[in-house]
Amino acid sequence: MTEKHFETPKQFKRVDSNRSVTPDKLTAPKWYDWDDIKKPTKPSHVKISLLEGRKWAIDELTGVGMPTTDAQDNVDFLLSGALNMNYAYLRANITRIMPAELATVWPKWIAKLMANEPVQYILGHAPFYGREFMVDKRVLIPRPETEQLVEWILKDIGAQTGQPVSVLDIGTGSGAIIETLMIENARVRGFAADISTDALAVAEMNAQRLGLPYLHLVESDVYSAVAGLKFDIIVSNPPYIATTDEDEMDTSVLNFEPHTALFAEHEGLAIYESLAEKLDAHLAEHGRAYFEIGYKQGPKVVEMMQQALPHAKITLRQDFSGLDRMIRVEK
Repeated sequence: MTEKHFETPKQFKRVDSNRSVTPDKLTAPKWYDWDDIKKPTKPSHVKISLLEGRKWAIDELTGVGMPTTDAQDNVDFLLSGALNMNYAYLRANITRIMPAELATVWPKWIAKLMANEPVQYILGHAPFYGREFMVDKRVLIPRPETEQLVEWILKDIGAQTGQPVSVLDIGTGSGAIIETLMIENARVRGFAADISTDALAVAEMNAQRLGLPYLHLVESDVYSAVAGLKFDIIVSNPPYIATTDEDEMDTSVLNFEPHTALFAEHEGLAIYESLAEKLDAHLAEHGRAYFEIGYKQGPKVVEMMQQALPHAKITLRQDFSGLDRMIRVEK
């Protein structure tokens, strides 16, 4: 890694974060807010136990054709996420009365599930690397496979003491990658780029909530706004799905997640072509680049990066399922 200090470029500026993710998010109740401890202020509130609410929701979902196992998983994810507890606590308290706030929105939430809306969008947050990140239809939902990419980078960065490491996250979305890196290693100086100002607003809100006021964000189409800048690490989980692969995708993904963050031209390789073209110009000497890829794209992306940096060491790594999922380029 380079030994230089990285000054904040003037191109990076704070984005307007004076927005909410969605207007109807439930604030997770504390134990003292439960209806069987503190009576609801409005007597009109319907009293229903978590067990009854769960059973009703599963019946509604299976009634529209959702497999029973999927219905159970979705409802349990929704309940545990809304109540801010793990599955063990949920099971231990399943006979408790559902909090009034949750009971009020529960039918609407289940209607959204019946329409295949992802649970994470209904809740307004998604787990990633042990933390919750705010998400909505402006950004992709973080996936477990991407946690492996983060783990790889953290291992390579090493100890938390020493010279700062400048990290550019291209296509930051919710900010899950760069913000996790910053939290896990104090050496990381985070710079996040995205073509979508809406996505940058979500990333900024996550940064504020996670206590990362020094994350710098910029609207950029790949490298368009970072001309002349070099970074110790460049990371990207870009759109990489070919339009011809739509039939392999879940309906909830197609109907709700942003297509600009999913699909790319040239059989899903278009953004990698742009990343490779100017990678040498933006990667510092002895720097590294990390890219998440589609499981069919490993050899093509390796070849692409090798042509762009002939002397670089390219490593292809598999995910939990043994599928090609990420690439490291060592300059």
